[in-house]
Amino acid sequence: MRVASSSLAFALSSALHAQTPCVNGMAGPYPCANVDLMATLTVAQLGSSVNAADIWGWTDPLTQKEYAIIGLRTGTAFVDLSTPTAPVVTGFLPSHITGTNTLWRDVDVAGNWCYVGSETSGHGLQVFDLTRLRTAVPTASFTEDAWYGGFSNSHTIYADKTQPYVYAVGTNTASGGLHVVNVSNPLAPVIAGTFSTSGYIHENVVVLYNGPDVAHVGQHISVNFHSGTPDKFTIVDVSDKSDMQLISATTYSGSSICHQGWLTADHRYLLMDDEGDEAAFGHNTRTRVFDVADLELPVFVGFYSGPNASSDHNLYVHNDLCYQANYTSCLRFVDLAGVGSVSLTQSGSFDTYTASNNNSYNGAWGNFPFFNSGLVVVSNYGEGLFILRPKLSLRVKALLEGPLDAISGVMHDSLRVKGLLPLTEPYTALGYTHVNGGGGETTSAPVLATAGNDAIVDWVVIELRDATNAALVVATHAALLQRDGDIVGTDGTSPLQFSLPVKDYYIAVRHRNHLGIMTAAPVRVSIAERSYDLSSLFLTLYGTQATKAVGAARALWAGNVKRDTELKYTGSNNDRDQILLAIGGVVPTNTSMGYAQTDVNMDGVTKYTGLLNDRDPLLLNIGSVLPTNTRQEQLP
Repeated sequence: MRVASSSLAFALSSALHAQTPCVNGMAGPYPCANVDLMATLTVAQLGSSVNAADIWGWTDPLTQKEYAIIGLRTGTAFVDLSTPTAPVVTGFLPSHITGTNTLWRDVDVAGNWCYVGSETSGHGLQVFDLTRLRTAVPTASFTEDAWYGGFSNSHTIYADKTQPYVYAVGTNTASGGLHVVNVSNPLAPVIAGTFSTSGYIHENVVVLYNGPDVAHVGQHISVNFHSGTPDKFTIVDVSDKSDMQLISATTYSGSSICHQGWLTADHRYLLMDDEGDEAAFGHNTRTRVFDVADLELPVFVGFYSGPNASSDHNLYVHNDLCYQANYTSCLRFVDLAGVGSVSLTQSGSFDTYTASNNNSYNGAWGNFPFFNSGLVVVSNYGEGLFILRPKLSLRVKALLEGPLDAISGVMHDSLRVKGLLPLTEPYTALGYTHVNGGGGETTSAPVLATAGNDAIVDWVVIELRDATNAALVVATHAALLQRDGDIVGTDGTSPLQFSLPVKDYYIAVRHRNHLGIMTAAPVRVSIAERSYDLSSLFLTLYGTQATKAVGAARALWAGNVKRDTELKYTGSNNDRDQILLAIGGVVPTNTSMGYAQTDVNMDGVTKYTGLLNDRDPLLLNIGSVLPTNTRQEQLP
C-alpha cells in the first residue's frame, strides 16, 4: 500500500561538513590519501538512531540524479546527492517491524526498485519504488510498495542486475542458504526456489558468467560466503531456480568468519574478506585472492595485507580497483593491476573513524563505488553517511623542442635560472579557458629553486578529454614541466590530480608557444597512479606527425608564437612577424629580454636574427624551403 508523503519529526538534513579537500594527509579531522570529503550526515540527520549498516546507490535513469540508500537501525534513508557538499534526505522508509530492531539492515537495488532485508524477526523483504523519489518532498515518510513474507528474517540480500530475482541468505529457511524471490512483478513477489545443500550463507553475489571457464559461460552463478564450521565459499549454478546445482566448495586456512567477496570484471579472480581472522589470529587486514578460472577447482593465489590489524568488512571491485570498507582503519582503494600475482597496492584511503585503528566493530561498514560521477558513499557504523570524491592521479611526460638538447635528451631551464618563470600559471592571462577546477594554479620560490634534471622548465597545461568526443575537454590543470620531461604538480613533485570519475580519457599537453599533442586513443586514468610518456617513440599520438623527432625522443613542435593551431612563417597572422614586433619591429638585430611567447627556444631572450634566434626554428618546422608552408596542430 502507498500513502501520501508527510513530514517527519527530524529536521531537513544538511551537510555537517562542506567540501574538505585532502591536504597533507588530512581532510579536516579525517586521515586521507587522494580522497576529498564532500559531506557527512549523522545517523540522527538520516532519521534514525544508534547505527548505520549497509549502503547502496541508485541513479535515476531520467534525471541522472544520484541517491545514496543507507540501512539504519529503524529503517532506510534515501539521500539526494545532486549537490554532494549539501546532501538532502529525500525520505525515510521505516522498518516493516516497528519498535526494537537489530543493527543489521541490508539494502540492494535492481532497476528502479529497492529491496530491504533485516535480521529482525518478521521483517521479510520490503519492496520500494525508487521513482517515487522524483516527486517526494524532502524528509518524506514512505511506506513500502510491496512486501514478501516467505522468510521471516535475513542476513543479507542480493538483487540480480540481469534477471528479476532477489537472493536472500541467512534466513530462517533453507538452512540459511539461498532463498530466491521472483520479482518479475516487484509489486507481487513470489518464491522462485531455495538451495540448502551447503548450509548457512553470510553473503552472496550473483553474476551472468562470462569468464574463462567456457563450460559455464552464459550461466547465472552465485558465489556464496559461508561463515560456520567450516568457513568456505561455494559456487552454485542458479540458472534454474527450481534446480540449483553446486559447482564447487572451497575451504581455506586461517579462516574465522568467511564474510563477503566480489569477482573481478573478467570473472577470473575472486577477492574475499574473512571478517574474523584479524581478531582470531592477530594479523593485519587480509584480503584473499582466488583464481577461479576453473569454477570446479578454485585455487588460492595469495593475500593482500593492509597496514592495520582492523577487521575487514565489505569490498567491491570496479574499474580495476578494489574498494574495501575496513571498519576502524578506513575505506581503502586498492589497485588490482597485479591481481594475478597478488601484487596489490593501496592507491587511496579515507578514515571515517578517527578514535583508533583497533580491531573492533566501529567505522566503515559498507561502501558504494559505482556512481558515474565518481562519488563514493560510505556507511559508518556510529557516524552515519560519508560522501567522498577520490582523486585521479597520473604522471605525464612530454618534451618541448625549443629548450631540448638532442644529445643529452633533457631541456635547459634558462627561464628558471634567470628568474623569469612566474609563480602563477600564465595561461589564464593569455586567454586560455580552463574547465572543471583548472586555472589559477600557483607555485612557490623554493620549488623554482630546485636544480638538476628535476628543475622546472616552464608551465604547461594538461587536458583530459572525453573518450567518445576527443574535442570535448572535460578538465584542465596547469602544471610544471621538469627538465627531463616529467610534468608535476605545483609542489614540484606530486602527480597531477583531477576530481573526475575513473574511466578512459584522452590526455593532451599544451604549451604557450609549441603545438599541442594528445594520445591517439583514450587511456585509463585511475585513482591508482599511472604514467603516460608522450615523448616515447612507442606511444601513438593523435594525428599525423604530431611531434618532432629530436634525437631518441619526440618533442612538441616549437614556434606557435600566436598560440593558435598552426605554425605560419608568412602571410596574415603569421608567427614570424610577432617575433619582429617583440624586438621593436624595425631593427632585426635588436633583442628583447623576458618571459615571452616570442622566445621560441626559451632562453629568456627574443631574437630575430643571429645565433640562437627564435625565427629559424619556425622556418625549419614548416619545411625550410617554401616559406608559405604551414604546420597544423594535431588536435581535434
